[in-house]
Amino acid sequence: MALFQPTKFENPYTIHKFEDDFYQKYNLKKVQFLGEGMAGKVYLVKPKSGRGRWQAVKEFSHYPTEVRERNMKHFVMETTVMQVVSHPHLVPCHLAASGHDYSAIVMPYYPQGDLVLSGRQEPNRVHRLMSQVARAVEHIHKWNIAHNDIKLENVFVDGSDDAHLGDMGFALRVKDPLGFSPAWRVGGTKDYWSPEKLAADPHDKIDPFKCDVYAVGIMYWVLVTGIMDFTAGTDFVSKLAETQDLNISNLQM
Repeated sequence: MALFQPTKFENPYTIHKFEDDFYQKYNLKKVQFLGEGMAGKVYLVKPKSGRGRWQAVKEFSHYPTEVRERNMKHFVMETTVMQVVSHPHLVPCHLAASGHDYSAIVMPYYPQGDLVLSGRQEPNRVHRLMSQVARAVEHIHKWNIAHNDIKLENVFVDGSDDAHLGDMGFALRVKDPLGFSPAWRVGGTKDYWSPEKLAADPHDKIDPFKCDVYAVGIMYWVLVTGIMDFTAGTDFVSKLAETQDLNISNLQM
């Protein structure tokens, strides 16, 4: 597909520096370990004063040395997208800082966790949450950015039961005027790969925006059916309706 008119990053992103301890400098206290990803650990934090909102801190480790460059690349990309591209259903960045041992992003804490924890869901709720994610995806695509790693683990639910798409470290800025990218640059988790990504050689050109949309469809399927082994092919909407006896047109936003 052809790209939208290019939108420049008019507002510069900001990465602060810290010398010793990030949590000491910003007066934060770790409350709970929330999880660990490829780049590092995630913690629930609160102000040491006891007043103020609880937040999440995602660390990007600089060690071992061989992962430093990769983790810094993901840190800078995630910071850039989170600070510059704003949308009600995208996870925002409250603060980004880099030190000697690790870099860190402060973001909202979502008490319901991610969607992978939800299991099979009531269809109307799935439709509402996936509609919110789809609007967020549409918005980042207007910046000529593909999320590039859409999956249940990267969608977080707040206390009002609204969805927020996060984990922008693999985001891909697409400069090709037709919107294509070499397949080796189009990433994500294999369970969510589109048919063209699965079939492509590394240097074949594919559309990363369509791959994002396909991944949203996979999430929809998994949440409604509870089945991760996705074998429905590209005709997932009709097979989803057959499986669940759904009338797609009657689902409520």
